[in-house]
Amino acid sequence: MEKTQEIVKKFSENLGPRMQNVLVERQKEMINWVTDWWLDDMYLKVRLPVPINSNPGMVFPRRQFAKIDEVADLAALYIDDLLDYKEMLDRGELPQERATSREKGQPLCMEQFYRLLGVCRIPEVGKDRLELPDRPSDPSECEELVIVACRNYFYPIPVKAADRGRLTPGEIQAQLLHAMVDAAGAPPAPRVGLLTSMNRDQWAKAREQLIKDENNRTNLELISRALCIMCIDEAGGDRPELDADTNALLRAMHGGGTRYHSANRWFDKTVQLIISSDGTIGMCYEHSPAEGVAVIRLAERALARAEVADKPSPPPALLPAPQFMKWNLTSELHRGIENAARDFDRQISDLDLKVYTYRGYGREFMKSCRTSPDVYIQLALQYTYYKLYGYLVSTYESASLRRFHHGRVDNIRSAHSAAHAWAAAMCTADTPPQTDDDGPKKVSFNLYGEQKKLELFEEAARKQTAIMEANILGRGIDNHLLGLREAARETLGELPEMFKDPTYGRMIEFKLSTSQVATTTDNTFMGYGAVVPDGYGCSYNPKKDSVIFCISSFTSSSVTNTEAFRQSLGEALDSMKLMFQNRKAEN
Repeated sequence: MEKTQEIVKKFSENLGPRMQNVLVERQKEMINWVTDWWLDDMYLKVRLPVPINSNPGMVFPRRQFAKIDEVADLAALYIDDLLDYKEMLDRGELPQERATSREKGQPLCMEQFYRLLGVCRIPEVGKDRLELPDRPSDPSECEELVIVACRNYFYPIPVKAADRGRLTPGEIQAQLLHAMVDAAGAPPAPRVGLLTSMNRDQWAKAREQLIKDENNRTNLELISRALCIMCIDEAGGDRPELDADTNALLRAMHGGGTRYHSANRWFDKTVQLIISSDGTIGMCYEHSPAEGVAVIRLAERALARAEVADKPSPPPALLPAPQFMKWNLTSELHRGIENAARDFDRQISDLDLKVYTYRGYGREFMKSCRTSPDVYIQLALQYTYYKLYGYLVSTYESASLRRFHHGRVDNIRSAHSAAHAWAAAMCTADTPPQTDDDGPKKVSFNLYGEQKKLELFEEAARKQTAIMEANILGRGIDNHLLGLREAARETLGELPEMFKDPTYGRMIEFKLSTSQVATTTDNTFMGYGAVVPDGYGCSYNPKKDSVIFCISSFTSSSVTNTEAFRQSLGEALDSMKLMFQNRKAEN
């Protein structure tokens, strides 16, 4: 610790102020001085495969389909709503959102909402790039298409053309149905979609081989500019030992394995809607262009409108039938696909995921304890980890920076000394009564009586709230440190000693990666993988009288265990309720 303090002191006296001046100059020249660096560091320079490691999965309420026409009906209604949404964006009519707390009324940046449809991540060696659609000068002239993935085939379907306008929901339904019937009668497709599950450098090299062929290049361009991928899955892929919610999330995250639906995806595409004939509905999204709030808004709107929409009417005349994409693959690319399948199945089997609905209470009880549900749950997660391991670790909770133009997120660090003191108190058993040799018992003294635990909780909650407020108002530490680091890298061509120190490495190794993913729709939730090999991922969705947690880790780790974490979390939440009930009883 003394060595680290010395390194930090040296940086703050010499190099630090110089790098701070670089940031101040950068701020004058750019809309947002940190977002480009943040995007590279968080996503575009990361070489891990995007499914499991980066792309969240989202589950929607289950449906019942009597026949395949009903699958096509629902898919058509979703696509029709996405077209409405895109046209609203093109007309610049997206309502301006404003902050509802902490500097209430401040406008929030809406840029992320424009980076969902027609967006694709393109793999390149060393650093990926995002392909974003141009904002049209005349929205009526826009041409739009979707890609329908069915049995590992990809069907481009134009849904809006300059000469004839938009397809009706009935016309879209007919096109979808044709693709489904056509794919069912076709021989097994080459599983090209699996290339998008590879390590990013490997996929970048494979893509360079692919685009040497003009036909392949055209296919990739169509996929890139399509509004979204509509993945139509058949039944199957569930693991019998897992519950329905966990299986649904696994299928949304990775497709259930290459024997099932994992090749029926294009993981680089920002929006992939998934409809399975067995009623499992969900979404997989590539995270780099936008945060969950924008994606959830888009998805919940489509869900709500599909619920009340009329069944698509049959079109008066059939349009030309869609044709699946044909790929020209070399023997090297065929080998690459087989290797990708083997590696992806290995990653899938390594994921230890559970969807856990805690039913003891929900956000209403947390509010009755005069605590924000987010603060309450963050402290519960610290307590959970401490119960299991006896110490805390670097924790990541995303904090929205939408108060700033092009702002994305900073990090609420929940593993602070106040949380540690409270978690330790909660785990300390009462001391047994002491007896003097002379006979009379001394009064037993529990250092951490119920009142003390409550005081420590309130102190931890105040600290957590202060860190959260500092972050959303632009005073977080992670983006600032990232900026100083990257300014030094660009200015000096090397990293200062402070950023090579092992303490800095531990500080950014997030063994607990968390986020609140609140939804308004029942039975809707989002989850993702852990971000380090010995870590946990944990999203949470506070409902009125329950909380949905999606907990993940890796079976290859000897340190983590998702079921143990789930059990510890349930016990922690029960203990917290007891702590507050005791106070109410005393009062």
